[in-house]
Amino acid sequence: MDTLLMAIAFRVQALPPNSVYQVLIGKRTATTLFFAFSNNLTAYFGLYPKLEKDVWMSYTQNVADYISVGAIFRQDNQNNYMHLLFDDILQKRNGLIIPSHHHKHHSAFNLLLQVLSNIQAENPHYSPIVQDLEVQQLIKDFISMAKRADASQAGLQAITKSLHQQLAKELSAFPDQAALIFLEQFEGAKLPAQTLEQVAESHQISERAVVITQQALMDQIYQNWVSGHTLGAETQWLQVFAQGIFNQFPIWNQTTQDTLNLINQGWSLQKIADRRRLKLSTITEHIIEITLSFPWIIEPIVVEELNLKDISPLVSQEPDENYEAFKARFGEKDYWLYRYWHIVYQKGTHDDRLA
Repeated sequence: MDTLLMAIAFRVQALPPNSVYQVLIGKRTATTLFFAFSNNLTAYFGLYPKLEKDVWMSYTQNVADYISVGAIFRQDNQNNYMHLLFDDILQKRNGLIIPSHHHKHHSAFNLLLQVLSNIQAENPHYSPIVQDLEVQQLIKDFISMAKRADASQAGLQAITKSLHQQLAKELSAFPDQAALIFLEQFEGAKLPAQTLEQVAESHQISERAVVITQQALMDQIYQNWVSGHTLGAETQWLQVFAQGIFNQFPIWNQTTQDTLNLINQGWSLQKIADRRRLKLSTITEHIIEITLSFPWIIEPIVVEELNLKDISPLVSQEPDENYEAFKARFGEKDYWLYRYWHIVYQKGTHDDRLA
C-alpha cells in the first residue's frame, strides 16, 4: 500500500474522487486547475502522473478502514517522517509548475551551487553535475553577469558566502531531517552528491518521499526569493537569479506563455484568439492558469470588463454564490471572470504567491 496516497484519499474523501484524480495525474485544464486551487490541492497536482483510475478508486473506497491519517502511517509501520512529510512538507510543493520546467528550476540551483563551490575552492577543472545545455547556459550567463558587476574574484567569493548564509537561513525554517535530505542532493568542490537511492536508504524512506521533500523545499525557497521576503541587501541578487529562472522556464507550457506575451503587449482576448487561430475559450483557459499565480497581470482586462476602478472589491468581498448571481450583478459576462473573482478573493493579500 502507498501510505501517502492513502493519506491523500483520507484527507480528500469529502471531494469528488474523479476531480481529485484529475489533480493527481496533473490534467492541465482550467477546470482542474481551478478545482485544485479552490480546494487547496495544488501541492498534489501531478503528484501521481501515472496513477491508474481504478487504483485510485480502490484507495478512496478503503479510507473507511482508518480513523485518522496518523493511523494510516502507524498501520504500515512508517516512521514519523512520513506523517511530517504529509502534514507539512508536501504542502510547500508547487504542483502548478509543469514537470519539465520544475526539473530545470531544480537543476539550475544544483548547478549554481556546484559552480560557486568550485570558484570558492579555486578549482577550474570539474564536470558539471547538470548536463542540460539550457540550464548550463543560464548559469554561465548569470556568472558572467555577476563578474561584470564586480570583476574581482572577491566579488564571486562574496556571492558564494551570501548564498550559503541565505540557504542556511531558509533551511532553518524546515525540520532538520527535511533540510538534510534537501542538502544531500548537492555536489560541492569537495563533497559529492548522494544518489536518490543512497538518501532514501539512509533515511529509511521511499525514493518518492525523497523527491517530494527536495522538490517542496526548493519550491518554497524559490517562492521566498522571487517575492524577496526573506532576502536582505546583500542577497538581492538571489531575487534576480530566481526571477531569471522563472522567466527562462515559466511555470506553464509555451502556448500559455504565448498568450501572456500578447496580453503584455496590450492585445484583447478576442484579438489574441484570432491571431493564434484558437478558440476564445482556449485563451480564457490560459487566463485562469495565469491568474492562479499572477492575478495582477490580468487586472487591467478585468477592471475594463467589469467596469471597476480596480479589483479591490473582488479581493475584499466574498464572491457571489453562483454564476447566475454574478451575472445579475455585472451583466452577461464570461464565466472566467467569475472564476477570477474566486481566485483573487482566496489569495487575498497573498497575491505574490506562485500558487
